[in-house]
Amino acid sequence: MSQVPGGNNNSSGSGSGPSSSGRAVSPMPTSRSSASSPSAAKQRPLSQPLQILVRAAAEARVASAAPAELSEVNSRLAATSSWPALQVLALQYQGRLDQQSVVAVLRRAAQLAAGTSSPSQAEQYACARFLESMAMSCANLIPAMAPGTVAAVLSTLGALGVSGMVVMRQVPYMVVALVQALILASLPQLHHYSPPQLAYVLRGCALLSPSGLPEVWLDEWQSVTAGAVLRQMPPDALDAVVASLQTLYQRQNWLPEDGWLGELLQAVEAQLGDYGGSELRHLVVALAGLEVRPHNGWLGSFRAAFDQRVAAAEMAPHEIAGVLYAFTKLEVAFA
Repeated sequence: MSQVPGGNNNSSGSGSGPSSSGRAVSPMPTSRSSASSPSAAKQRPLSQPLQILVRAAAEARVASAAPAELSEVNSRLAATSSWPALQVLALQYQGRLDQQSVVAVLRRAAQLAAGTSSPSQAEQYACARFLESMAMSCANLIPAMAPGTVAAVLSTLGALGVSGMVVMRQVPYMVVALVQALILASLPQLHHYSPPQLAYVLRGCALLSPSGLPEVWLDEWQSVTAGAVLRQMPPDALDAVVASLQTLYQRQNWLPEDGWLGELLQAVEAQLGDYGGSELRHLVVALAGLEVRPHNGWLGSFRAAFDQRVAAAEMAPHEIAGVLYAFTKLEVAFA
């Protein structure tokens, strides 16, 4: 059990080779580019994941055509209210979406997902085919994608993953390739992202990268988010960060440095009063999964927020039980 600040040790996972820092290294290509402009992007060799996407698009005969007008796409999206209909729309516009239209279509998908409480297998299947079509449409756009577009695509993919629309054990291969290509594209762009974008981009990358994330990307993300950036994240974004760290820890045995974890806990503590009951449960369960035990002052602040939510009858019995179980794992007395 690690205590923050204290001695969390980063060690390599069984599925990846160790690095000099002792962290797991993803088998995904980790080349870093020093340029982030669209013109420089066009001159760089295509990354391996992007080559896979481009080749698949060519084999599927996805021809580059004049992009459809955004107004036309938005009009179609407004009339699209089911996953099969969205799948058909993505197929019809495959290869004809520009960056703005890609974001608009994916955001419509996120809206549908938010309104689907218990997705059926048919809806999950339609979502998977929809995402494959979107990956094909993105193939030729990625080299010149603006930072805002890359962040929006990764964030929305993460939202779809959290919603249950994407079956985590059956993520389509083209979607994995899309995410990996976007991870590499985002590396020189991370410093352009807002605090919430950084949180949701991490969630999308962590959820939809079965082989883990490259260490060079994780180190850059950790560097960019240190200090004031974490303090500017709202509770939902901080919750996304903590959940993503749990995913990365389970998948590739990776944790940020102790100092960074201490800053994260400080940022969370400052906003515990704004956390709802379910958010409090998710938070402490994730910390237990990370084997990170906050200091006693932090635990006292959490207890105060927890007691307030319980007294207001804002926590269901299973949420209360989840908090108590997590505290048991953290070896915290909760009398």
